[in-house]
Amino acid sequence: MKIEVVDCKGVKVLALSGDIDMYSSPDLRKELMHFVHKKVSPLLVDFRGVSYIDSSGIATFVEGLKSMMGYGGKLKFVGIPEKIMEILCFAKLDRVFEIYGSIDDACRN
Repeated sequence: MKIEVVDCKGVKVLALSGDIDMYSSPDLRKELMHFVHKKVSPLLVDFRGVSYIDSSGIATFVEGLKSMMGYGGKLKFVGIPEKIMEILCFAKLDRVFEIYGSIDDACRN
């Protein structure tokens, strides 16, 4: 997995690519917690380049969201591929996370 931090109109975006799995989740967690400790909000996660996510990746995002909620922060997902969206829907996490089709949509809401 590759993590790129992008600033888009003053909003921090984690642009991810590759597989989010038990091997890459610790790096993702480290990056997420960096923004949590800085109390960044909103934080957008761009999934357009993600090809796979497993339960450890999902758990990392749940932990990040829970930590951000502690200070009123928002974690927004953008551009989720269909296969990954199916997993989130199956786990009913599409009701937990804010999900948008584009970065512009996420920034407007």
